[in-house]
Amino acid sequence: MPKQTFFNLPKEKRNKIIDISLLEFAQHSYRAASVSRIVEKAGIAKGSMYQYFKNKKGLYLYLIDFVTNRKLSYLDRHLDSSIEDFYMQYKQMIFLAVKYDLENLCKTLFFHNVLHNRSDKEMREIAMNTKEKKRDFLKKYIITARGRGQIRKDVDVDLIACIINQISSNLDIYMGIKFNFNYIKLVEKGILKLPISDKELESMLDELIEIFKDGFEPKNKTKA
Repeated sequence: MPKQTFFNLPKEKRNKIIDISLLEFAQHSYRAASVSRIVEKAGIAKGSMYQYFKNKKGLYLYLIDFVTNRKLSYLDRHLDSSIEDFYMQYKQMIFLAVKYDLENLCKTLFFHNVLHNRSDKEMREIAMNTKEKKRDFLKKYIITARGRGQIRKDVDVDLIACIINQISSNLDIYMGIKFNFNYIKLVEKGILKLPISDKELESMLDELIEIFKDGFEPKNKTKA
């Protein structure tokens, strides 16, 4: 995690270091990412970087928290709290999350690398901890929905949360196939936004919601 010296920097300089670091970890695996490249692009001495962070892992963990908090803050500001239907909640949640991802592709790619990093035990544990946070976030909504009779009671809540979370985490792969793009190649070219319309995105989510309803919605809601 950052040392106080990092937070003492002017906001513009902090953001520059964050943006350059995110791009480095988005374009390279954790092991291949280079602090030397980061400091060169940021125009700072390598020694200064270690005055801000203990090591590369400290920088990496900070970026995970930074990206996660930014995205959750965005969702908090835009989610409609008056929606009580789970499937509509999920649709809006994912629509907003994917829309955010498409408008912040560098952060998306960084997070994608975090979740799919399997280079060693340490990286696998970091990925698992990150996935658990996302799963716990979904689980709260699933439990509430079950109490409202919107989710089957004969299927374990953790299983439902795992299924929904796993599918949600891989939507980027499906979108890449459906809309013919490659996240990594786009970032390498410096293209940080995707040419995909809200209508196309919503249509894709509607199909996914129907699949969830077929599997998780009570067959007879009056008995749920």
